[in-house]
Order: sequence, then C-alpha cells, then structure tokens
Amino acid sequence: MEKVLLVLGLLVMVYNLLYGLRLKRAVPGGVIGERSGKMLFLIAFFALAYLGVLLLTWNEPSSLLLFLLSLILLLGAVFVYLVLRLVDAIVASL
Repeated sequence: MEKVLLVLGLLVMVYNLLYGLRLKRAVPGGVIGERSGKMLFLIAFFALAYLGVLLLTWNEPSSLLLFLLSLILLLGAVFVYLVLRLVDAIVASL
C-alpha cells in the first residue's frame, strides 16, 4: 500500500511540474512570473525527493511509519496541486 501511495505522490508531483511549466509560460512577467522559476525548482526538487524515498524504501517491509510517510507525501503533492490551481485562478481573473 505504501508503494502505491508513493508512486501516486510522484505522479501528482510530475503533473504539478508540467502544470507549473504551463503556468510559467502563461505568465511571463510580474511577481508570479518572476517567482515561478523558484517555485518550479522546488517542485522538481520535491519530485526527485519522492523518487528517492520510493527507491530507498522499495525493499522495506510495510510499517505504520512508512504508511504515514507515504500518506503525508501524497497529501503534500495534492497541496501543491491546489496551490497551483489557486495561482492559475488568480492569474485568470486578472
């Protein structure tokens, strides 16, 4: 179950990265445009961290701690998605 949650979190983060790239192209200037590079760097860094955690825990037996870690990472990826959607809605309303 933990591996499924980690893979899901990784897939959501990859989607977030692609969504963030599309958002960066849509907003070339302004505060959001200037800081989107940093945001994309952090999203990419965390996506690599998800991959690292998945690889490091692949052969580990199931445990409550690993399940909680996987759940927290997945919810973190969902949070990033919601923030990107919020930024997209703000940009669209301008």
